[in-house]
Amino acid sequence: MGVLDGIRVLEFTHFISGPLCCQTLADHGAEVIKIEPPDGELSRRSLPFYEGQSLYFASLNRNKRSVKLDLKSELGRRAVERLVKTADVIVINYAPGVPERLGIDYETVSKINPRIVMVHITGFGNTGPHKYGTAFDGIIQARSGIAHLTGEKDGPPTMVGLYIADHIAGFQGVIGTLMALKAREQTGKGQFVDISMLDSMVTLLAYHFAEVQLLGVKPFRKGSRFNNNFGGMFATKDGHIIVSPTTEKLWDNFCKALDKPEWTEPDSPYITREGRIEHAAELERLVLDIFKERTTDELVALFEKAGVPCGPVRSVEELLEDPQLIARGALKPVPLSDTSHMIAPGVPIKIAGWEEAPATRPPRLGEHTAEVLAELDFSESEIREFLSI
Repeated sequence: MGVLDGIRVLEFTHFISGPLCCQTLADHGAEVIKIEPPDGELSRRSLPFYEGQSLYFASLNRNKRSVKLDLKSELGRRAVERLVKTADVIVINYAPGVPERLGIDYETVSKINPRIVMVHITGFGNTGPHKYGTAFDGIIQARSGIAHLTGEKDGPPTMVGLYIADHIAGFQGVIGTLMALKAREQTGKGQFVDISMLDSMVTLLAYHFAEVQLLGVKPFRKGSRFNNNFGGMFATKDGHIIVSPTTEKLWDNFCKALDKPEWTEPDSPYITREGRIEHAAELERLVLDIFKERTTDELVALFEKAGVPCGPVRSVEELLEDPQLIARGALKPVPLSDTSHMIAPGVPIKIAGWEEAPATRPPRLGEHTAEVLAELDFSESEIREFLSI
């Protein structure tokens, strides 16, 4: 039994942020009905493909039922109205103005079901001068300042290697859903939740705004090095390692592990954090000279024994064999068919005493249309009419 058992979610979404939000709710027991247009959700046609299925789509749509509806038709509108009456939550990530055109905006659906929670995920939010702006992940990374802070010091701005803005907005959508359900429990009234991808990414900037405002600092790219201390990512004999000797004790342990006690002598330029930052370039050269003679695994073993935080830089291929991820269920087998499966990210939130939903394969387009319509008391002739679309 999942912690969200009994919660019915209607999903009108595409690509990443909305599907991820709804999949997360489904993983914890919510019933998610994915409403798709007659030609299917757009990411069903997104690369990469395996045996004719989009792995992009499959990674974000387990544990859902698919209903194919034309929201511009009278039949589609009738079905949506009945679905809204039965639902707790609607999640949408269409651009502002689209829900109104489709008749699934909050003002409309709340008249049908005053207790409905609507979560609307957009690029820039439902207010502000740029709310109708086009938003894709890379655009949000650029506009949020994240790209400006990512990359080597002397190189150009760089995007993060994943669709981080989409994913963070999806997680914020989950948080917003749960908070709105709690508010409904307290007030008895439905809620509208406005999630912006740009707002969500800007939360990552933490203290940087205050740096600019109060200290006059201009945050800039530092590559693979830490902002306010010595440490970061370094090349080894066969790969890369990240190491973090950020306190005085950890620095002492780091130097002992490398057999460099002179770096901790009172007259060493590296004895203080400020000194290590000031002399970072020469200190990095010294460290790299040592690291390039040893493998990543040798250095990890050395620093772990010395109590210095560190970690190997792993490839995705290596992650598939990672014993920690396997033990935590972070690598989740998801069926694609009766004979094949894919590995997808698992459920990161573990709640003691509650189960996560077993992974079901991503639904075929409209696979559950007849089943769901029958639950809504449509007649057999009406269902046949729906299926003919």
